[in-house]
Amino acid sequence: MEISFTHPIYLWLLLVLPFLFLIHFFSLKYINRKGVSFANFEALKRVTGGRIISYNIPLLVIRTLTLFLLVFSAAGTIIWFKGESSDYNYVLALDASGSMLADDFSPNRFEAAKQAAILFVDTLKAKAKIGVVSFSGIAFIEQRLTDSKAQLRRAIQGIKMRSMHGTAIGDAMKTAENLLVTEEKSRIIILLTDGRENVASDDEMNKLLDELKNEKIIVHIIGIGTEKGGILPGIEAISTLDEDFLMNVANATSGSYFKADNNQALVNAYSNLATSIQALIPIKLQFPFLTAVFALLFLEWALINTKYRSIP
Repeated sequence: MEISFTHPIYLWLLLVLPFLFLIHFFSLKYINRKGVSFANFEALKRVTGGRIISYNIPLLVIRTLTLFLLVFSAAGTIIWFKGESSDYNYVLALDASGSMLADDFSPNRFEAAKQAAILFVDTLKAKAKIGVVSFSGIAFIEQRLTDSKAQLRRAIQGIKMRSMHGTAIGDAMKTAENLLVTEEKSRIIILLTDGRENVASDDEMNKLLDELKNEKIIVHIIGIGTEKGGILPGIEAISTLDEDFLMNVANATSGSYFKADNNQALVNAYSNLATSIQALIPIKLQFPFLTAVFALLFLEWALINTKYRSIP
């Protein structure tokens, strides 16, 4: 379980807390001094058992809780926990670099990946929203988030091989993040690649992973390709899959890594993600905190006018 804040700057208001204590005890001292000036001490001793001055600690506790809840409500407190959920937003990121034409999958890696991605879309529940990104040397948005399965099938089937050299895994995740960041539901990226990051620097990747973790976006990665590799048109392809890097990216975002070395393993990877996926589920606490504030204010008003009433 994790806690995040949409407006953390408001947490500085907690510095008001010492002043609340000072105001409480100062006003209490003034009221007590005023009351004692006209008090019948013998009567007070009989009623209070010898204790004449009360520090009204329950009132102080209520006021402290009220301040805490107001500040955390203004700060936009969100609790995240990892669990099963049927309410996600996804982005599918598919490698469209030249090596995806290798024929160690039928008919090749690229077409097998698109077919498996379409099967994933068809397996998901109707209310899931999905976006599609393709990437080679840079990333392209093929489809913004939608719950239309027909649009998603067309977008995936329409992905074309890109002529730009390189495999910009970092750029693909950043583009996917931009599609997801304004969404309030659990957010998941499923990235498929047969290569390694060769565009972004290590510093840029570390910064991106920190962003994804802060935004509570989980990245699941599917590595596609056989150990031997395959044949590209005119040349023999060797495997360039950097599994250590891909595992580290997935682990850094609380995601999973899947190795697909044949068509069925590829289908199984997407199927597992469609049926047993876990996400970081958010619970917003602004409204519950505000409700508790009003309840505490009513309780304080009741106590001030009964048990802790000041007699002029």
